[in-house]
Order: sequence, then C-alpha cells, then structure tokens
Amino acid sequence: MKKKLVVLSGPSCVGKGPLRHAVKRYHPEITLAELVLCTSRRPRLKSDTKTYEVHGIDFYFFPRSMFGQLDLSRFIVADVRSDAQAIDIMQVRELLQAYDIVLIEVFHALGRALTDRVKSQPDLDFDIRSVFLTPLSEFEIQNMTEAGNKTSEQIVYEVMKAKLERRGEDPAHRIEERARSAFHEMQAASYYTDAIVNHAGEDDRKEWSDPLGKEAQRVLDEFIIILKS
Repeated sequence: MKKKLVVLSGPSCVGKGPLRHAVKRYHPEITLAELVLCTSRRPRLKSDTKTYEVHGIDFYFFPRSMFGQLDLSRFIVADVRSDAQAIDIMQVRELLQAYDIVLIEVFHALGRALTDRVKSQPDLDFDIRSVFLTPLSEFEIQNMTEAGNKTSEQIVYEVMKAKLERRGEDPAHRIEERARSAFHEMQAASYYTDAIVNHAGEDDRKEWSDPLGKEAQRVLDEFIIILKS
C-alpha cells in the first residue's frame, strides 16, 4: 500500500478527537502515527478523563512570542482564532518514513497550507487525503433556514455553541469565539478531498462510548474507508 498523509479538520467540538480514538480502539489493524502540533494556548482540562492535556503528547505548548521566531522553511505557522499553531514539516517527513499512514488533526488554515506545501514537492511518493468533519449537511442547513427566520450562519452558531457548552471544556469567551467562527471554518470544506457529516460531536459522550452509537459507527466506518482506500 502506498503511504498516506491524512489531514483531518473541522470546527471545534465537531468530533475529531473521539473519531481518532475510535480508530485506535476498534481498528488495531490500522497502524498509524499522529503528528503533534505546536500551539500557543494553555493545556485544556479534558472533560472525559478530568486530566489536563500533556505537553509532547496532545500538543507542544509554547508561548505566543515563540511562533514569530520559527523557521518558516521548516514550520507552517497560522493563526487559529486568537491562538497560533504550527506544523513541523520535518516531523511529517520523519513519520512518513516510519509509518504507512500519518494522521494530522489540524485547523483548516493549517491543513490547507500543509497540503499545498506537500503537493508542491517534486516526486511525491505518498498519497494525500484531506477530511473535513462538519456538524450539519448543506441540505440540513438549508431546511433549517427555510423553516425559520435565521441565516445559515446563525444556525451553525447556535448548534455549535450548544455543543461546546455541553462539552464543558472552555470558558464562556472561548465558547463564543469558537461558535462564532464555525460557519466560516465550514466554508473551507470544499477544498478538502472528503467531507463527513457528523452529528455526534465531542459533547455526545454516550454516542462515542463502548459500544459506539449508530451515528458514531457510521462516521467511523466512512473514515476507515478513507484510511484504507
């Protein structure tokens, strides 16, 4: 099988983390490596384990001032709402040498920049798939818009704000920021090679518990097809 770089993106709380964990739990036959991103935000308390994110495992946590000093020939740097994130290109190359599949969960701007950077390289010897998780389909948004007096942006904001509040991992101002940006982030979905609608976000812990709920199982099955194709 040809080696593969898989970029996973989507709005905050859409379910990227639970999906990654489900791949490891239910498909041990798939051996993959996950890239660890650099971020300027502080470690967050995980609602499921009640433990804080760990430096070097969940993210590399660095001060904001450090991102302006990174070597842009090696790092891809982008603003992620009010924070900064960076991808170490050298780490991507090293992981692809050791593993058949490298998975990167990333903010859409970084995901697009990484894909463009990789595709610009001559003699590319691995495949690239980019997957965008979205909380609602275009059809669902259209129906909800027609049924009321709300815009598409308002609908997405309300759906994501409710999810973020149920997840309970962020202060109020962060919830507002993430919910407000979700609609604009979803506009990037058309750039990705694949889009998966996921109604079971990170707030729906029962859906992602063992055994998986019907919606979580469907999303996992669709993602596994992409990983194995």
